[in-house]
Amino acid sequence: MTAIGHSYGSRTVGAATQQGGGIPGVDDIVLVGSPGLGVDRAEDLGIGKDHVFVGAADNDVVTRLPSKEQGLLAAAGRALGPAGSLAVDVVHPGDDDLWFGKDPASEDFGGRRFAVDPGPPLIGLGRVTLDAHSQYFNPKLDSASADSIAMVVAGRGHQVKQEGGR
Repeated sequence: MTAIGHSYGSRTVGAATQQGGGIPGVDDIVLVGSPGLGVDRAEDLGIGKDHVFVGAADNDVVTRLPSKEQGLLAAAGRALGPAGSLAVDVVHPGDDDLWFGKDPASEDFGGRRFAVDPGPPLIGLGRVTLDAHSQYFNPKLDSASADSIAMVVAGRGHQVKQEGGR
C-alpha cells in the first residue's frame, strides 16, 4: 500500500508515521507539494529511504515556504531596513528548512525525488496563480509527476526516474 500526501497532507503522513508502529501496511510513501513533514530525514518515516518518493515543482510556492525561524528573521531584517536585511543574510544564510521541517525535496532529506513539470509561474498572464501546486496528479498538465506516482502505487517504484535534490 502507498501513503500519498499532498501539501499539508504530507505533514499528516509525516505525523502518522511517528505514531506507534507507523502507518500499518504502507510500503511506499509519495509526497508532493510539501511544506515539510515534521521529520528531518526520509529514514525517519520508518519504511526505508528508498521507499520515500518526493515531487516538488519549481514554481510551487508551498514547497518553498520559509522555516518559522527564517520568517521571523526576515521580518526583523525588514524592520531594520536594508542594513538589517543584509545582517540577517550574513548571520543566517539560506538553508533547506521549510515551515514544517526539512525540505523533503532536498538532498539532505534523502528521499527519491522524481521529475515534475515546473508548473506556471506564481505571477503570469496578468494574474497571481498557485496552479503549480495543484497539478501533480493531472496527467494532462504534469504527465511526468502523474506517471511517477502511478508507478509507485503499482509497485514499480524502482522504475521511477530520479532527479537530484535541491
